[in-house]
Amino acid sequence: MLTKLTISNFRNIESLTLDPLGRITLIAGKNGVGKTAVLEALWLLSGPDLPELGGRVSAMRGLPTFGREYIFRDLFRNFDSGKSIKIAANGDWGSHLRKLEICLQGHEQFDVFDPKVLASGKTEPLSVSSVEDNNEIVFKYRHDDGTDYISRAWWAAEHVTPVTHRGGSTGVGIRQESHPIPGRPSSAYLPVLSRDDPETIATRLGKLQLQGDEAMIMSLILPIEPRLERLILISIENTPVIHAHLRGMTRPVPVHLLGEGVNRMLRLGLAMNEVRGGMLLVDEIENGLHHKIQKKVFATLGKLAEVFDVQIVATTHSGECIRAAHWALESRSEYEFAYHRLDVHDGNVVAVGYDREMLDTAIEFNMGIR
Repeated sequence: MLTKLTISNFRNIESLTLDPLGRITLIAGKNGVGKTAVLEALWLLSGPDLPELGGRVSAMRGLPTFGREYIFRDLFRNFDSGKSIKIAANGDWGSHLRKLEICLQGHEQFDVFDPKVLASGKTEPLSVSSVEDNNEIVFKYRHDDGTDYISRAWWAAEHVTPVTHRGGSTGVGIRQESHPIPGRPSSAYLPVLSRDDPETIATRLGKLQLQGDEAMIMSLILPIEPRLERLILISIENTPVIHAHLRGMTRPVPVHLLGEGVNRMLRLGLAMNEVRGGMLLVDEIENGLHHKIQKKVFATLGKLAEVFDVQIVATTHSGECIRAAHWALESRSEYEFAYHRLDVHDGNVVAVGYDREMLDTAIEFNMGIR
């Protein structure tokens, strides 16, 4: 589990430290202060052998995925790729850091030739270098065991003839050379607006049901939909869709009709199961949750996070959400909740951390905490 995070030259962040991080950590602050950027930095750190994530985080914000103008460059503070991004974390594994350095450098381009063409003495390339960007993003990573890894990704358009080279594939998009890291903890990132496709969700539920852990996920949904009796998979036009048996209803109801809160908690619970031993990152965790049920939800999240050995880092705009999390988790045998508010001072993002006593005092005297 991560205990401390430092970020520099990423998005709007010049230098930022979050200390401590808990089993569940909430991050608040005004719009545009950098809350989502912290989640993105953690996602990149947890996938240091997947440099294509550098393009995916921008796509999640609505930027063109396959455009040369923004690809990778928007990750750097003030678009200044002359300074590398640095993301590092301490953890409960020991004294070594997990460190990721991200830089943009010139991309070594190759013309690709068909061996049969070469044998004939001709020199027509199957693909030309002009369809690839002049730069590539490089992930330089040191794992907590001291081992170094380097992976890289670059933007490329469609080749003249379908070929594969340097570990990439044909088509418009991001290609990468990755060096897998053995035993790397997995992670999942749940942005605000996106939803997984029904087949992915159904597959995850089926896996959970085979494990016999369905009741754990239902415990997240019951505070929102107390009529829920069980979840089932029904195939509609060859696509499995999750349905809910609700008390008093004569037929099962597709889960996507039950509202944002139910679907968000279902996704969250299924994602926790997928990243056991890793990290779950959630943007605006309170979305779809009425304030009266948030304490129950966080109490359940605390239990599931411990059972699945998952660390949760989430953003919020809600003071009610922060209070609910604090009240729900302070009753546990070990207080593993951390809260940080982000502010901007002199153009720099800074974090104000609240420990248990500070939260108690702030809540008792109705002080602003978000």
